[in-house]
Amino acid sequence: MKIKRGVVRLVNRALSHLGVVVTRLEQDFDRRLESPRHLAILFDELALPVEQWINGQRLFPMPNGPIQVRPEIERFYSEYLKSPFRGKFGGSRFNNLLWLSLIARAMQPTIIIDSGTYMGGSAWALSLGCADSPRYSFDLDLSMLKMRMPNVQYIQSDWTTLDVGKHDLSRGLCYFDDHVDQARRLIEAAERGFLLAIFDDDFPITSTAIVNRQGVSLPKVEFVLDDRLRSDKQLCWSEKGVQYVWQVDSAYLDMAKSVIAATDRLPDTSLTTGIQQTPYRIVTLRKPTATVLDARALQRSQTLGRRG
Repeated sequence: MKIKRGVVRLVNRALSHLGVVVTRLEQDFDRRLESPRHLAILFDELALPVEQWINGQRLFPMPNGPIQVRPEIERFYSEYLKSPFRGKFGGSRFNNLLWLSLIARAMQPTIIIDSGTYMGGSAWALSLGCADSPRYSFDLDLSMLKMRMPNVQYIQSDWTTLDVGKHDLSRGLCYFDDHVDQARRLIEAAERGFLLAIFDDDFPITSTAIVNRQGVSLPKVEFVLDDRLRSDKQLCWSEKGVQYVWQVDSAYLDMAKSVIAATDRLPDTSLTTGIQQTPYRIVTLRKPTATVLDARALQRSQTLGRRG
């Protein structure tokens, strides 16, 4: 082990001028509690804020009433340790996948849309919570998929290609982790009649994380909610000396905001588990008005015109 550490130090010294370091890849819970009493404390401390939020929220219906969160957390933890989704880099991790499973368990969606399959962790977690509803998982590239869940349809396409008209959308749930403009996803889900949308990677304008992928997934839901942006024309940032500019479209932000009936940020459980993640944004949707639909149709025609 000492020899390996010495080799890593030598390699990092050689790579330091490139701004690159080599670190050991670890999975979630490679270091974990084993004593039953302290594991019970972990589950208890996770359950308290989660159960308070789920059973006290008014964003989505719970057809079977309040749920018992503590045993669900213990079950999920056991399944997670056996899963292929514990990698440290890329994909969702324990805290957020737990939330997906518990929300699906409480809501019992009539249909689940998972946009951004990647390795399949979100489809797996949603299926653990609700295995009986129609489930669709979408990605433009399914080559990274590590596990296929029974009765989940994995589709290599954008989620809007699905004809949802044949489904009961009264408790429809969309999960978006696809690095696409989140205002667009809000409007698309509302247009199609979905009740609830959950967003990963939703950051405020102050966060350096917004520059990921040179800002191609802007605006975030936080941008839609931040009225301070309406008075600006541009959001500017630099990355390694390269300047980037995002043009503020206030009308587009207003269009997306109009379909938000209610919203909240899920409680952060990172301190309890030691696994750092940005908590999900959860949104209750309302049907767009005729004015919004007309504006959306105009926007589509202008976009098609520019591409042509």
